Amino acid sequence: MNIVLVNHYAGGPDHGMEFRPHQLARHWVADGHDVTILAGSWSHLRHRNPQVPDRVLEERIDGIRHRWLRTPRYEGNGLGRIRSIHAFLRAVDRERRTFLADRDIDAVIASSTYPFDIDPCRRIARDHDALLVWEVHDLWPLSPIELSGYSPRHPFIRVTQRAEDRCCRDADLVISILPRAIDHLRTRGLDESRYLAIPNGAAPVEPSGSAESPPSAARDRIAAHRAAGRFTLAYAGTHGEHHGLDTLLDAMARLDRTGFAAVFLGEGPEKVALQRTAAAHGLTHVDFLDRVPRADAIAAMAAADASFAGLRGHPLYRFGIGLNKIFDGMLAARPIVGSYTAGNDPITEAACGVRVEADDAAALARAIESLAATPPADRDAMGRRGAAFVAANHDHAVLARRFVNAIERRRAESGARPGTRTGTKPRATTG
Repeated sequence: MNIVLVNHYAGGPDHGMEFRPHQLARHWVADGHDVTILAGSWSHLRHRNPQVPDRVLEERIDGIRHRWLRTPRYEGNGLGRIRSIHAFLRAVDRERRTFLADRDIDAVIASSTYPFDIDPCRRIARDHDALLVWEVHDLWPLSPIELSGYSPRHPFIRVTQRAEDRCCRDADLVISILPRAIDHLRTRGLDESRYLAIPNGAAPVEPSGSAESPPSAARDRIAAHRAAGRFTLAYAGTHGEHHGLDTLLDAMARLDRTGFAAVFLGEGPEKVALQRTAAAHGLTHVDFLDRVPRADAIAAMAAADASFAGLRGHPLYRFGIGLNKIFDGMLAARPIVGSYTAGNDPITEAACGVRVEADDAAALARAIESLAATPPADRDAMGRRGAAFVAANHDHAVLARRFVNAIERRRAESGARPGTRTGTKPRATTG
């Protein structure tokens, strides 16, 4: 098949998040499909953005055709980001009229975090009689409403809600990362027969040996804590307000400081505040280190007694979570301590650690003590179960085939489309 995936924030091995589009596309290419990814030149998620001097820069990465569409730089979630979204949507529509016009396209996937790219993707699908797929990452506008306190009557929220409704109306197939998103989407008119949940994946990695962030730095600090007899937790990821790290610090303050330690790896808007909190509580057994490449982060988690994954409590998580840090913890083959309340519970499902309700520092401290008292052989068995679980259920090759199989099944069904499709042009061919 010829697949076009549209994701404003898509990254790659050398760019950083979002990784999912590249990881799925890499396996689609390996299976013989032709894949084009349209992405914006600037994303707040990447650690390296491509330099695009003209309107478009095309690169081949792992056999995937990446077309970087020039979009303006922005900071935060204000007007700058809205302008970037608008510029990206216009650029995708320009690609529809130019680069994509004479190509054979079998499926187009609208995959940005926000739902607005359904409109240019619907036009691409109509031009080529292609299957229109909507991939749900986050539930917009529910996420801004419930997480950021936006009013449902806010003009941006109303526009976003109309876009989500168009997604539910027009998409031939809806793929969701969130396992229980259907509970919300059916209230917006989505027929469950067009829905399939395909979770986030976790790709095994080799150590990078990066000169900038030596993998030994974190491992040496972890080794020093363990040599001193401390049960040591490793956290690797963004230091944000939703990641439950303040709860972890509160739990660490309740534990015997001679017997427990934690090493935080990463950056984020809350890092300075967390460091101040740790200092105020005298948590000398808690270290904050710089962000390291994913391979080095997994190596650090493998060197620790356990890893940590958390979220602040919020009703939005009733639709499920797909925390990559849980899957990376499983890849490290060490137990995981989880602090979250959600519609799914991968740690308990995999029997690879302990999990407590969100925002309960006392329960978290007790869980850490309980895991530390667990015989090492049993903790090792937890780690092995996690590694086996992630390999069986979250390997990108498996997920990529599920995704393509769903597209092919839908294409094989009746030619009638759920949305109103009039004036469809014959599919173009590529000489």
